[in-house]
Amino acid sequence: MKLKSILLGIGLVPVMFYTFVVSAQDFVPGESYFLKNKYVEYIHGNLPLVISVPHGGYEIPDDIPERMGKFAKNQDIYTIEIAEEIRKRVFELTGKYPYIVINHLHRTRFDANRALDEAADGNKIAEAVWYAYHQQIDSVEALITKDFGKGLFIDLHGHRHSVQRIEIGYLISDVELRQDADFLNDGYIDEYSSIRNLLQTKDSTITFTDIIRGDHSLGSLLSAKGQVCVPDNTRLFPEEGEPYFSGGYNTMRHGSSDGGTIDGIQIEIDLTSRTDIEKRMKISDDIALSLLEFLSLYYFPEDEVLASFGQKVLMAGE
Repeated sequence: MKLKSILLGIGLVPVMFYTFVVSAQDFVPGESYFLKNKYVEYIHGNLPLVISVPHGGYEIPDDIPERMGKFAKNQDIYTIEIAEEIRKRVFELTGKYPYIVINHLHRTRFDANRALDEAADGNKIAEAVWYAYHQQIDSVEALITKDFGKGLFIDLHGHRHSVQRIEIGYLISDVELRQDADFLNDGYIDEYSSIRNLLQTKDSTITFTDIIRGDHSLGSLLSAKGQVCVPDNTRLFPEEGEPYFSGGYNTMRHGSSDGGTIDGIQIEIDLTSRTDIEKRMKISDDIALSLLEFLSLYYFPEDEVLASFGQKVLMAGE
């Protein structure tokens, strides 16, 4: 088993010119590996689940100046910590680990959820970090595709909107979500959704609206645990005028809107749920369990590790 990777020992040489082929057996599931002056952290996994944390970084090095354009620069505080708690909880539940890729640079210096020019603002060091970050995700997705055939990519964020809730994005805008179910289920917008592969391969009895806001949608799985989400089976869409993030560069690049069998979903967590430690721990647990349930229900219902999670959801709904 071979995996194209950009790991370890590359220094600050622009990674676009280098491709290293390493064996996945060189890495231990659950262990961290660092590249690009430790600005990118890769945690190896063994489940068909990738979690990206692009905006949680704290590092403000002197050799990477502040991005001077009119760019968003707010840190998504505590998203790295939430990803770590998700990792721990998934392992407790399954004995296995998700793959995680973390950017440790502060967003004033680098934005891992933007195209190169805006992400690095012309700084060569930041550009090298950008290549390392995205090529590592590409490498992991290639490995998951080979080992599992399909999987799920989660881009984990925090928002500062006045409405305190989890926003779940599938590259479907708030305006589109407010269209009637017949329109959404007719396939007009499937091809540019970040879960395009799931929509094209799902059971014919399952509709688009079932997946994004039905009783077994990711939002509804989280809501059943006490979280407030949009979309879910009670909040079908953001009301007109309410802020909502439908997904960004990472969800588009690493999801299936342009092909492939790895679907992408952006999860945006409200500020209160991140800064209050009790709420942060609960939301981490709830996301971990809900992702396992979602994977079981729609991707791997027969998998010996994941199957029980989907079965419990179905039995609870009977």
